[in-house]
Formats: sequence, structure tokens, C-alpha cells
Amino acid sequence: MTPKVRKKYQKKGIFTVEQLSYVFRPRRRKKGKSMLRFSPELQALAIRTNKIYLQEVESHERSGIELFLDIEGVPDEHFNYLIGLLIIQGDSMTYRSFWADKREYEKRIWSEFLEEINHHPVAPVYHYGRYESKAITTFTQRYGGDTDALLKRLVNVNSWIYSKVYFPVRSNSLKEVGKFVGARWSSPNASGLQALAWRHRWEETADGNYKQLLLTYNEEDCRALHVLVNAVSGLKYGAESKNPSVELANQPKQHATHVGEEIHRQFDWICRSARADYDRNKIALGLTEPKERGKTKLGAPVGHQAYQRIVPRKARKVIRVRPRRKCPQHRDEILRRSDAVAEHTVIDLAFSENGCRKFATTYIGTKGYCSRCNKEYKPPAINKLRGQSVFGHSFRAWGIHQKIVLRLPYRLIIQVMEDMFGESVTPASIVNFIASFAKEYAATEDLLVERILKSPFIHVDETRLNIQGVNHYVWVFTDGKHVVFRLTETREATVAHELLKGYTGVLISDFYPGYDSVKCLQQKCLVHLIRDLNEDLWDAPFNTELELFVTEVRNLFVPILETVERRGLKKRYLNKFKKTVDGFYRKTILAREYESEVTRTYQKRFQRYRDSLFLFLEHDNIPWNNNMGERAIRELSVQRKISGTFFKSLAPRYLLLLGIAQSCRFQEKSFLKFLVSREKDVDGFKATRRKKMSAPVGSRRTDAEEISRTAPLGIPSQQA
Repeated sequence: MTPKVRKKYQKKGIFTVEQLSYVFRPRRRKKGKSMLRFSPELQALAIRTNKIYLQEVESHERSGIELFLDIEGVPDEHFNYLIGLLIIQGDSMTYRSFWADKREYEKRIWSEFLEEINHHPVAPVYHYGRYESKAITTFTQRYGGDTDALLKRLVNVNSWIYSKVYFPVRSNSLKEVGKFVGARWSSPNASGLQALAWRHRWEETADGNYKQLLLTYNEEDCRALHVLVNAVSGLKYGAESKNPSVELANQPKQHATHVGEEIHRQFDWICRSARADYDRNKIALGLTEPKERGKTKLGAPVGHQAYQRIVPRKARKVIRVRPRRKCPQHRDEILRRSDAVAEHTVIDLAFSENGCRKFATTYIGTKGYCSRCNKEYKPPAINKLRGQSVFGHSFRAWGIHQKIVLRLPYRLIIQVMEDMFGESVTPASIVNFIASFAKEYAATEDLLVERILKSPFIHVDETRLNIQGVNHYVWVFTDGKHVVFRLTETREATVAHELLKGYTGVLISDFYPGYDSVKCLQQKCLVHLIRDLNEDLWDAPFNTELELFVTEVRNLFVPILETVERRGLKKRYLNKFKKTVDGFYRKTILAREYESEVTRTYQKRFQRYRDSLFLFLEHDNIPWNNNMGERAIRELSVQRKISGTFFKSLAPRYLLLLGIAQSCRFQEKSFLKFLVSREKDVDGFKATRRKKMSAPVGSRRTDAEEISRTAPLGIPSQQA
């Protein structure tokens, strides 16, 4: 545990390993593969209970021939003097060592090692930690050799253990874990540091005993690695069996007698059967094991009954379309009119000042007949509609508005749709609405990106998003009027580099280091800095040094921000504070040495970001905070709490429409009306004036208005 992590637990009143062990709580694993993090609480629990805990159960394939590698070296001198190789073939075990008296012999032992290892071209090469892989890369750079195949065969056993297997030991070093699984070393003080001392003594005295100690130590490391690989490979069977010393971290084993197991089985079956459709799922309390249902797959089963939507018989509007003139297969063939008629009905919404209503439109056209193909062809307009949803543009826009802006779950959208319009759809239909509109409005997002890149400043922020159990990252870019989102699998700032390539304005961001390499002027958010200073001062109220430092920062920031409050973000009013900033750096940052770690951390931060903390003093109308970026991404954070997880195929489409919705919101325009208008440019869409719904008390009204206002509901105004 790092000092920072220990400090975090100490703030919670946790000071011992035993106390830490009681903090761990089993949690249900999310679907999909997600990166496991090391859990100090689970490690402490393993030490207290003297059990092995598995956070992820893996099966490791073994080979008939296996190689176990351990390399000894002097890191300060970049010199590797001993390569040990344990060869396991069936029941036979052979150890080979390659020793270098001096640096000049390093090339020789490298050649001998490659020759030996090439005798087993497909055998996996196990090692522990990253030292061996780095040493092989160094050997290759110095002396050459074809090691591509060797590097692919390397298996770092530590990757099998870290954050996945928790042994009841205080570290994951080979010595501690190896001793727990049964490995032994002849020297009681054997360690990597002791090996450096033995090598130093051998170089001084040339005593063969020290060389033998090193060879024995290297061989025992290889044997310990072999024992560890066998132990880890067998943990899966220990987790599946009733071995009490091996537990699943998130699914602890439950032990019971034979009678108790029968009772638990029947009680569990009773609880599973207590569902709404009880009559169709009767409880079986016999002694035989009830039949479990197989795993269900997404989608309808093969060969299921197909259904077709019942469209309204009477449409409010009928449109006759022109038939197809030429055959699509034979361009020179003119189609003859057929007696058959093709029709397609579209259900849509009509919006007005007083609300909306549903209506149906039927498109009718005569089919064309081709004598050469002997086929009938529908009119082009109907063919185009056949490929779309039965619901029209405005109806789908209403559904998307419910999901994007109102953040309703699919179940509630379906319920509201049925209550208001008498139409029922499936969640898949709403997903298709989003997919079709995302494709249709892709050009709108391109316009938003173009407008953002023309802005003198851009706000950027990022947040995590769960995609089927795996953490992804969403990035938001906004200039205060236009918003776009981008989705990436990692937190690497590559997307910011790609989007902002060639940008000459100012990038406003928090202190995430990924933004520092973006090649443009930058302004760091002062709110993040002030918030961190405030929280650390609350945590250390009696740290006099930190308090004095924060006081100096306060004396610097307050006059500047007061001027911004009165005068605005104008260069001619703020430029005078550059001398104050220079004096602050000269006296408080550069001329002092601080003792407390937290104060030194802020001192380094001020030094690193000197040019980007006060850039707004040198330019007009550059914000000093990133509140607009956080405001743009807040809607996604709220939706994330509601939904929990997203589907990978739907997330980019949802983010595209969310960016358009946020752009409408920042420009005080209705997202629903924008979609219904079929406009593609948010800036070109004119916002409608809001209807005046109230007037000051005592203002002049006509008698009709007064009567209408005072008339009881359901009673005509004349009777009132």
C-alpha cells in the first residue's frame, strides 16, 4: 500500500490489517470483462482468515515441456551476469545456468541461452515479474538475435496472481508467495538484495563459495516458480470443490450437512417459483432435483411465430403516388400498369400550438409489370417507405425526446405512448428510432464540430461510462453553444489530439495530464485548483505552512476574480495583474522550500502550470473555469445513474443525439421542435417564442378573458 492509500484508510479510522479486513464486502461482478483492481481489503481478509481468495477464476493451459526462467543482474550497472533455466519435460527436471564473470562475457551467455532455448521452440517460458522480459529486450538491443518468437512465449506468472489471486501473505513477491505454496530456499536470508551482496563479495574475493550461493539461489528461484505455477493452475479446481482453504471473493462457499443441503435446495426452489406467473410455474417439492431452465438468449427463438403490426384501416389522409416507369433490371423496358395496387400506411404526429394528435397517412400506387422479368414492381415512393419504420418522422422524434431529454426508461416510454396515442412498441423499436435519427443527423454533428473549432476557446471534460460491464470514457467538447461527445475505450487523450489538430484557440480543461500534450494554448480550471486547496485545508486545519500558502493564493486570486466580476473578462482590465502573478511566483513559489508534502505538491503544480493558470489575463473573453464543460457532461452523468450500463452499438448513436440536444439547450431552443422541423443546422433553426401564460395581477383584461378565466371547468362560459 502506498502512503496515499494508507492515509485514505487512516482518515476512516482504519490503522491495522485486521481492521482493514472487515471492510471488504463481496460484490456482484458486472457483465462483460472489466479491468480488475487490487483490493487491499481482500488481501487483509486473506491474511486474517489464512485462506486463498480468488477474484477471478482462470484456467491455464499447461504444456508437456515447460521452461522456467530467472535472470540475475546488477541493475545499477545494467549488467546481467546469470541466466538460469529450469527445463521440465514430463517427470524429468534439468537445470541449466549461464554465468558471466565479466561484462565482456555477457554476449557469450546470451548466445548460449538462445541456443539452448531454441531446442524447445514451442515450450512456454515462465518468469515472475517484468525483469526478465526487460533483460531479454536489452540483450536483443545489444547483441541482436531473433527474439520475436521468444517474447511471444514469455508468460509472466505475476499477471496470473495480481488482483486475481489473494494469498494470505503481505506481498506478492516470489519469496513470500513461494514459501506459502511450499517452495524452500537453502539460505534463510535469500533475497534479491542479498544476491547483489554475494555478487559484490565474489568480485572482491573471487571466492567460489559466493558463486555457488548465487547458482543455488537462482536454481531455487526457478524451482519455486515451478511450484507456484502448479499451485496456481490447481486453484480453479479448489474453488469448484469444497476445499475450505480456497474461496471465491464475491461468492463465498456455503457449507451444510447432507440434510441441510436438501432443505436449502427446496427452499431456494420455493423462492424462485414465487413469481407473478405462479400458475404456469408450479412448485415441485419432491426429492428429485427440479429441472432448471436453460440459459436464454437474446432475441426470439428459431422458428417462432411471426407477427405483423395492425395498421389503421381508415387513414385521415390518402396520397396517391406515381407508379414505376422502367424496370429496375432492364432499363430499356417500359413497365405496363398492373391491376394490383400497393399501399403503405404511416402513423405520425401533428404538432400545433395547442399540443399534438396522432394521424395516419396511406400511400397508394399502382404496380408496374415487366413482361421480360415476369414480375410486378411497386412504386418507388412506397418501396422507400417499406424500408423505414411504420412510424413517421415526428412520431419517432417524440420517442427520442422522451429518451434523450426526459431520460425515461424504455418501459415508461412504451407505457406513455400506449396511454396517449394508443400505440404499443417494443424497446427494440425505440432503439431503432435512435439508430435511424443518428444516421440522419450525422451531418448535424459535423456542423457542430466545425463551429466548435472556429470558436476562440473550447471546454473539454471526460467521464467514465459503463459499456456492458466494461469502463469506457466519454469526452465532451463545447464552446458554450455547440456540444459534441466522443466515446473511447481508454482514458488516453488521443481523441482530443485528433479533434483539436490544427486548432489555434484556447483549450480550457482540468488538470488531467492527458490534455497537457495538446498543441494549443491552454487555460486550466481555477475552480478545480481552489476546490483542492479548500479540501486539503479542511483535512489539515493545523498545518500552519499549508494555511500560509493558501492565504497567499487567496490574496492573489480574490482581487483578480473581483475585477472579473465587475469588469468582465477584458484584457485591458486584467493585464495589470501580471505583475502581481510574477511577484507571487517569485516570493511564494520559487524562493521558498516547504516541509509538508501537500504544500510541496501544490508548489510543483503552480510551477508546472504557470503559463496555463493565468492565460485569461492576456486574452479577451477567455473563461477562467471549466464549468461549461462540466455542465455539458452533467446530463450524461444523470443518465448514467439511471441506466447503469449502455450497449456498445447504441452508445455512440445516443451520444450523437445527446450532443445535438445539449446544443439546443445551450441555445435555448427546443430539441423536440428542432427534430420535428427536419432542420439539420442547430444555428439555423429559429427558436419559437414561448407562449405567454400569465399576466400581472390587476392588468386590464377584456370581459371575455375574465369570464373565461373565472368559468368553472366543464361549464360553458355563457352559463357561468
